[in-house]
Amino acid sequence: MLRTMIGRGLATCATVLGIALATTGVARAEDIVLKMAHVYTPGNIWYETAEAYKKAVEDRTQGKVKIQIADSGSTGDWPQSIEGLAIGTNDIVLQSIGTLDRYGIVAGVEAFPYLIRDLDHFRKVYDGPIGAELADAIAAQTRFRIVGAGYRGARHLTANRAVPTLEDLKGLKLRVPPLKMYSMTWAKLGASPVPMGVAELFTSMQQKVVDGQENPLEIIESMRYDEVQSHVMETAHVIGAMTFIFYDARMKRLPEDVRTVLIEEGRKAMDDASTRMAAMEAEIKKRLQGKGMTFVAVDRDAFAAKLADMPDAFPDLKPWVEKIRAVK
Repeated sequence: MLRTMIGRGLATCATVLGIALATTGVARAEDIVLKMAHVYTPGNIWYETAEAYKKAVEDRTQGKVKIQIADSGSTGDWPQSIEGLAIGTNDIVLQSIGTLDRYGIVAGVEAFPYLIRDLDHFRKVYDGPIGAELADAIAAQTRFRIVGAGYRGARHLTANRAVPTLEDLKGLKLRVPPLKMYSMTWAKLGASPVPMGVAELFTSMQQKVVDGQENPLEIIESMRYDEVQSHVMETAHVIGAMTFIFYDARMKRLPEDVRTVLIEEGRKAMDDASTRMAAMEAEIKKRLQGKGMTFVAVDRDAFAAKLADMPDAFPDLKPWVEKIRAVK
């Protein structure tokens, strides 16, 4: 009798536990720990986006899925972090889509100059059918799965002098991310691009190893480039997209309901970040001006015209460029 009662009690507990897990939307998730890496520091919007994603996933799964974050580049810079996805030391990396172009050219379309026009166009591209198609193409070519797209703001050129025209760019030693798209863009514009990791950039500008760099305003502010650069040229040459990057094969091995949570909350976190960033750009500009930086208008049409034949240099990207430009 006692054995029967205990057996029934255990069965009842198991049933209740099964119902509780099912109602969380992650019925099969047990003690899943995912390691995320990024290079952003406390106070930066992308640092906060990572924290918001962690909280949303853990809350929605009632702690059955946990995300451990290594921030501020504590486990390496972004190329090392992405390599960590392939070998399994990382499960998620927060970085721009274009950083995957070393694994497959299609990801480089994110950094294509004068392609995304504004925030409205950004959302129509990345949140629409083109964005879904692009994510699948990137996964097929690079083995990495992108989740969500966060408006990073426009990238601008900085230097210690005004550079209002293409003529003024000649001879400018310009640090660029170690990606083919950026190097070709600035070489065609007349500068002398110097591929370099971000970790050494501040010191390189301080010691005059390079004359300038290009980044969104939030990076210029958070990395304190105003301390070593005096002018911001409003080139707005790239409107980039941040994303959560997973190793596709490993992600597919997760329970389907876990993948659903990771994808849905990732998209929401990036969408929220897009809204925040759009509101922040004007505020950041004012703060940088208050710190002594001079903002210089440039003839963007002249810059874009100089790059008109760029699609021909990237035949694999040309169809994507045309599709994205056609989105109204």
